Amino acid sequence: MHIEGKGNCECKFCMQQKSFDLPKETIEAAKRGDLVIFSGAGVSTESRTVYNHSLYEDVKYELGITENLSFSKLMSKYCNNTNGRINLLKKIKCRFDYVSSFPELQRRASSFHRELSSIYMINEIITTNWDDLFERYCGAIPIVTPEDFVFWNLPERKVLKIHGSINNFGSIIATEEDYNKCYNTLNTGLIGSSLKMMLATKYVIFCGYSFGDEDFNSIYNSLLKEMNGLMPHAYIVTLDDNALEKFRDINLTPIITDATYFVSNLKNILIDDSLIIPDEILDSVPLMLHKVQTEHDLLSAVFNIKEHPEVVFSLCYQDGLIHAFERIMARRNTGEYSDPYRISRIINSYFKWKSQKLKKKLYHDVAYMEGYINGLTYLLIDDERGIEVPVYFLFGYKSDILTLDEYKNIIEGNQILHKASFKHTQKIVSSITNDSSEMVFHHTPFL
Repeated sequence: MHIEGKGNCECKFCMQQKSFDLPKETIEAAKRGDLVIFSGAGVSTESRTVYNHSLYEDVKYELGITENLSFSKLMSKYCNNTNGRINLLKKIKCRFDYVSSFPELQRRASSFHRELSSIYMINEIITTNWDDLFERYCGAIPIVTPEDFVFWNLPERKVLKIHGSINNFGSIIATEEDYNKCYNTLNTGLIGSSLKMMLATKYVIFCGYSFGDEDFNSIYNSLLKEMNGLMPHAYIVTLDDNALEKFRDINLTPIITDATYFVSNLKNILIDDSLIIPDEILDSVPLMLHKVQTEHDLLSAVFNIKEHPEVVFSLCYQDGLIHAFERIMARRNTGEYSDPYRISRIINSYFKWKSQKLKKKLYHDVAYMEGYINGLTYLLIDDERGIEVPVYFLFGYKSDILTLDEYKNIIEGNQILHKASFKHTQKIVSSITNDSSEMVFHHTPFL
């Protein structure tokens, strides 16, 4: 599938968003959950859109070296100085801290990760980067040491960090000695076996690497040798215009464009196929949450639950909405709430559970579950976001209640619409001994 670039704009970012052909097999692999991202420094803090100079250039300048050494040889030279290893780790930390201290730089460094996060089908990531951006922005569980494989079978997204992590400075692979030890381990250890299995059986997209990248060359050449040239075809997303010639002989097809732009267009295709909920819908959730929280406060201020016990159900219902929206926001980076089929399954399970609660006459739980279900359903309604979510709830009332005034008119009509639920809430309210005028009733996120 041909994707048009943004060639009409000459800004630094749009110029990198070049036209490219998105392979059909990549789209199909993503749909099956067989697509693996293998990321390098070019999609992280070492991107030229973040720093004007790389760590490599920084160290080279400090040492006064003019010759072009490999990355690992240069780091070895730096560490050979007094306290060199300590100073290198401090330098790495300072670079990450500097990016974190400027939201604009943080947004640039994490643009790839944020775009990737809602593609929930991509559940396995491999990286040689030390940063924790995949953990923070994609909700990925880091696999750094063999002991971490205790989490491998969990359904959450994982990131295999073969060069260590900034959250474990002792694990960082930087020098020539580190590299040699690392690749010996990859050839024999559990992490290496898992890496080879993924690269040998799934469709791999390399992002943030170049042909001369030491990380890429060492790993890929080793795998090619071990697989006797039978490794599945892979792709590398790069901005190197000469990549086609460079990668011709190693069963690797270059896609010449920006990595974030590539992922964004892959996601748009999956959205068009109704496989992913658009990010714009998730973007609207905080506004909905604020609206419901405001109505919850108003309802508590206007009514005394001793005088109107049935108000408890609306408060429980609103808590269900609030908790659904809060969880959606808290777990958004994992991609869980970008999966319409998963959300539908959860809603169906809540409907079954709600029936059980209703049989037991646990009406406060039923009201809460009605709210939680409506919070999840909000993500599935395709209506250009003109949706009005019912903010109030009352047993026995058949229509949606959208405003406090509407709810107030119903309540103050003094008509008991559902006797069994009213009797249930009277028992709840009668157990409250404190001054209920100063109390806000809440349903906890447990059932």
